[in-house]
Amino acid sequence: MKKNFIYTLLFLFCSFGISNAQTAEDKKEISTAVTDILKGFQTKNGDLMNKYVNKTYGVGILFKSSGDLGFVINEDIDFSMPLGHIKKAWNIRNQFPIQFDQSCGYDLKNKKWSKEGLSVQFNSNAVNDYADKFSELYAVKDQTIFKINSNPKNVVFVTLAENSKERAPVNGFRFVMTKIEGQWFLTFIDVTEYDAE
Repeated sequence: MKKNFIYTLLFLFCSFGISNAQTAEDKKEISTAVTDILKGFQTKNGDLMNKYVNKTYGVGILFKSSGDLGFVINEDIDFSMPLGHIKKAWNIRNQFPIQFDQSCGYDLKNKKWSKEGLSVQFNSNAVNDYADKFSELYAVKDQTIFKINSNPKNVVFVTLAENSKERAPVNGFRFVMTKIEGQWFLTFIDVTEYDAE
């Protein structure tokens, strides 16, 4: 009986170690990708960001226009062309360390983040939440870019929350990364805090 107890403990310990190893590897891969994507956006280096754009699915840009949610799909990121509603002059400082599994709220009325920081939220339902906000006439849930993000276990929501009066109403930067065939890709950029109209 004592032997069985020891084997059970050993099995549980090994199982716990394996699940943590996967999480640690994901954190490592995501940390590298987040750093590259933010640096690419900060320096307007599309090539650096495009390392993380899947050639099959592209990258969706979520935006608001006259209060309505919309999106466009781009094959890649090219700062010499309009990128949805992202302005070329949109600047970020990107000076915060990554905090895992925390999120920052945005106050639309005051155009300000509740707190500043860089958060990475695993198991995010963000894309499903966006899809629910579209009119049923658009059937966005049937589109491939939304379908590949339907399982929250494969979705990470990244928020760089920065407040700056000089850049208001554009502050910080949000994006979604999705695990596709074992690799993390940039699948959505969220600029919904900034209403284009």
